Amino acid sequence: MSDRALEQHLGTITAAGEPRAVAFFDLDGTLIAGYSILALALETARAGFARGELRQSLKMLRDALRQRQRESGGHYHKLVKRLSRALAGVSEHTLRQLGEQACQRYLAKSLYREAISLVEAHRAAGHKLVIVTAASHYQVEPIARLLGIEEICCTRLEVLDGRFTGKVISPMCYGEGKALAARRVARREQAALAQCWFYTDSSADLPLLKLVGHPVAVNPSDTLGAHARSHRWPQLKFASRGLPDMESLLRTALTGQAVTATALVGALGKRLGLPRIANANRVTQLLGDLGSGFAGLEFDIEGAEHLQQRRPAIFVFNHQSMLDAMVLAHLLRRDVVPFCKQEMAGIPVLGPLLQQANTIFVDRKAQNQSAVLQEALTVLESGRSLVIAPEGTRSTLGHIQPFKHGAFFLARKAGVPIVPIVLHNVKDALPKGGFLIRPATIRISVLPPVEPGAMGSVRDTCSRLEARYSGLLGQSAVAALPRQATAVA
Repeated sequence: MSDRALEQHLGTITAAGEPRAVAFFDLDGTLIAGYSILALALETARAGFARGELRQSLKMLRDALRQRQRESGGHYHKLVKRLSRALAGVSEHTLRQLGEQACQRYLAKSLYREAISLVEAHRAAGHKLVIVTAASHYQVEPIARLLGIEEICCTRLEVLDGRFTGKVISPMCYGEGKALAARRVARREQAALAQCWFYTDSSADLPLLKLVGHPVAVNPSDTLGAHARSHRWPQLKFASRGLPDMESLLRTALTGQAVTATALVGALGKRLGLPRIANANRVTQLLGDLGSGFAGLEFDIEGAEHLQQRRPAIFVFNHQSMLDAMVLAHLLRRDVVPFCKQEMAGIPVLGPLLQQANTIFVDRKAQNQSAVLQEALTVLESGRSLVIAPEGTRSTLGHIQPFKHGAFFLARKAGVPIVPIVLHNVKDALPKGGFLIRPATIRISVLPPVEPGAMGSVRDTCSRLEARYSGLLGQSAVAALPRQATAVA
């Protein structure tokens, strides 16, 4: 399904006008690409669990993959019971930690961009948000927290004195169990199921799909797809995550070669004695143009005139992806010097490339930053601009993190403007922790310069701009995340 078709579906959520409705979301294959059980098994193996439990994890993974193909309730119930018995005696704390690590390492980067849009559309419509999944609390809770979903219905494992007993608490949240859990939520929320929504990829969820007024098949299995077509249910196809196609593999390889070639050009220029600034400009332009071209990045820029309106300046941006540097190089092109954490200098290829761009490396642990401040002022006095990410780090989903004040103090001290650059979706091309690049149209908003004389309080200016970024990215206050998820049913 195209992005346009998804946008049309998002419009139906708003048009439905059902503020007391509940939006139910399956997890595997619906909110995330792949299976959360796979991520948990991989993290179990990586963490070096006891040998017997490692073998059980691999067997569990094999059974889970077979189950997804068969979509048979009997097989799934046997799988869960077998897993539960294998966990007998294991501390709940251990599995909770493994679930958090699996989310950080695997699951967070597998969240579909389209699914996040669905969640946000239902939140904006005032709907109650619930993840209803056959997975365990330890797989789903970290994802629910990331999405700001406060309630989950899931399969529960019995715990006594902090350790698993090996038993599953009935009923499982699978098939009819999901329908039962949804009924309980709807009754408590005084919401009619005829006004509720349910998104899933599996035909095992037909009992709940038939109950709600708005059943939606997401990345449906063949069986569910046929059923959805016969009942004229909407079908959504998400492609922003999951197995890469040949184009993504090829573009990733070519982009890596482009970065390497750019670093070699910079090294050659230095060896030939080219002027330092001219060599840095050459490296910047090559990275921006060659790298973006191979990566398949196209650009939709609003406010491009502000990029050249006042220089030198301090360009600030929100950090989303390892591709941010490439995007900014394409935008700014010349006479810019980036700020970067010291650790980046030691990365092969990328470190030398940053050095050739005259990057100012910052040791964030250092108490005295006077040398860095002086280096930055010298750059601005030379007529070149600075590029700084005031967040200092990036979130998994691209939510704005609290802005640090350094860039704003520096702008006022040097008497140069702040030029805000809002990156909307670089994470779609390469999410945090991702390795494969997917072609994307990058949306960028360049805001009018904030002149030093108009700043007033640096702290207030920083806070206002942080709020502006949050508003433009269509997110609620940063304080709303993370939220605590609670398991029921």
